Amino acid sequence: MKNPGLEIKITLPYQDFEVLKTYCQTNKINILNVEFLNLVNCNIELSFNEKDKIMYEIDKKKLNIQNIEIIKEKNIRKM
Repeated sequence: MKNPGLEIKITLPYQDFEVLKTYCQTNKINILNVEFLNLVNCNIELSFNEKDKIMYEIDKKKLNIQNIEIIKEKNIRKM
């Protein structure tokens, strides 16, 4: 079954990475890779509805995301 969605790159502070991991696990969002630089960079794959929900969480300050960038549209696999 094809699941249309997005691959997104997220940048956030180290202290907020555990919150993002828990959020992704709870919402069955795949974390594809993680880079630990000055900030944490990670790529996630999510559906369009999940993207809307995560943007809402960022707006409400429940997730402290410094930057979010859409990498590409793709078929996603669910956890």
